[in-house]
Formats: sequence, C-alpha cells, structure tokens
Amino acid sequence: MIEFAPKPKKKYLNDGTSFDACIEYTSADGAKGLIGIEVKYTEREYKLRPNSKQDKDIHNLNSLYFSVTKSCGLYKQDAISVLSTDKFRQIWRNHILGESILKMDSDKFKYFTSLTLFPSGNSHFVKTSKEYIDLLVYNKNKFIALTYEDLFTLLTKYCPDKNYEKWISYLTRRYIVSDE
Repeated sequence: MIEFAPKPKKKYLNDGTSFDACIEYTSADGAKGLIGIEVKYTEREYKLRPNSKQDKDIHNLNSLYFSVTKSCGLYKQDAISVLSTDKFRQIWRNHILGESILKMDSDKFKYFTSLTLFPSGNSHFVKTSKEYIDLLVYNKNKFIALTYEDLFTLLTKYCPDKNYEKWISYLTRRYIVSDE
C-alpha cells in the first residue's frame, strides 16, 4: 500500500500521519504483521506550524500521541520529553501510528515494524536513527533504520530472477549518487 493511513483516522492518531508505503505480511507463526515504511532522501527535521492541529496535539499530554506512546511500552521514561521535538517527531509519529494499529486492530495484527530508509550520505538520519533507537526500552524489530545501499545489497543477495535484477539496477542508478 502506498501513502497508507488507516481509516477512520479518529480510531488511530486522529491526524494526517501516514506511511510512504506499508507492507502486510503473515509471519512464521501464522499471525499478521505490518511494516510501515518512511522513505527519506535529503529531508531533515521539520518545524511545527504554530496553532496547527499537530502543534496542539504535541503540546497536549492527553492527546493520542502520548496515550499511544505510554500504552505501547516501547519508550524509556525520559524519552517523552524529546520525542515531540523537531528532531524525532516524524520518526516517532510514524512509529506510534503503527503501534496504534496494533492496539486498535489487535484482532487482525500482532506485529509492527517501523522502517526508515535513507541514503548513507544523509548524515542527519544516520545520527537521528541511532539516537531514536536509544530512546527505546527494547528494539526487537520494532524500529529499523536502513540505508538504500544496504537495502539494495540485501535485495541483490535474495534476487529471484533477471527481471528483479533489472529493477534493483534501476533503483540503484536512480537513488544512489556516485562519488565519481
């Protein structure tokens, strides 16, 4: 699914948070899971628009952002003070969107992984992703930061046929900037 936001939005985070792509899968134990994917290229953190709905929700400790954050049990206690900052807010919102799906649709989904993809040269996301992981109590496939380069290497390793190989080659040419 592309630009996936679960509906009705009031049931989840009640905002415009969405995944750039979302993959639904069946795990080895037969349970369903989701991988919410956020793709970054050159982006950095973003500022809140004053008086926007997101600005109000971020400053309301009773909002769905904070109730989902507390109920999912993923974050260290002191993390709450920095998750809403410009640096972490987008990664955090994507992650808790998936956690809200697990909470609200527990009869359908058992697993969720938040995956952020970016080029290795994007030093902002290299650093921010590592710092975000440090805010988690545990991270057994709950958040994965993956560079395009590492993704394309993995895709090549498990490449099933020539058509798939051509697709990986196209992605590499399109998204990897050569130093040459």
